[in-house]
Amino acid sequence: MKIEMLRDLESLLLVPQNFNRGTTPTEVPQKPAKTYLDAYDKYRNQVSILEKPGAMLVQNGEIDAWKRLKRQERVREDADEVRAALNYYTSNLNFNPDRFVLTGTREEKSKLIREDKIPDVKSVIASDMGLRYLLRNDILTACDDARAELKYQMKQSTVDGRDLLDVLLA
Repeated sequence: MKIEMLRDLESLLLVPQNFNRGTTPTEVPQKPAKTYLDAYDKYRNQVSILEKPGAMLVQNGEIDAWKRLKRQERVREDADEVRAALNYYTSNLNFNPDRFVLTGTREEKSKLIREDKIPDVKSVIASDMGLRYLLRNDILTACDDARAELKYQMKQSTVDGRDLLDVLLA
């Protein structure tokens, strides 16, 4: 029974599932989003002539780091199809840059309006994407933990699945 269960878990956790079959991988963008570039352009136009070279160097450094991270993430996607599926989902989200729906109770909405604390669209999108990345990272960590525990259990002479069960149910 335990051996059969381990084999089932092995096929589920360790054997590729082809989550991304039929999808076209998202290519690594050659440059950051236009809004990012426009924001830096606006900033550089506001700083003194002496600060402009420094601002340009900072922006170029950030763009280089961004490109490096994108390339590294592509390599990780090739090794982890759950990561690739979650990244594919995130990269295909579309947001309307001009409006959003404010959720909450009527009292909460009224209070935000009265206190002039309605968030702007940019902060709402950033907050939403931040939450999605946190959840994605939690899922990826849980998958990694379950795989590692399963591999460990498969090497043992006697199987004790309690730790694996704890990892899977966490």
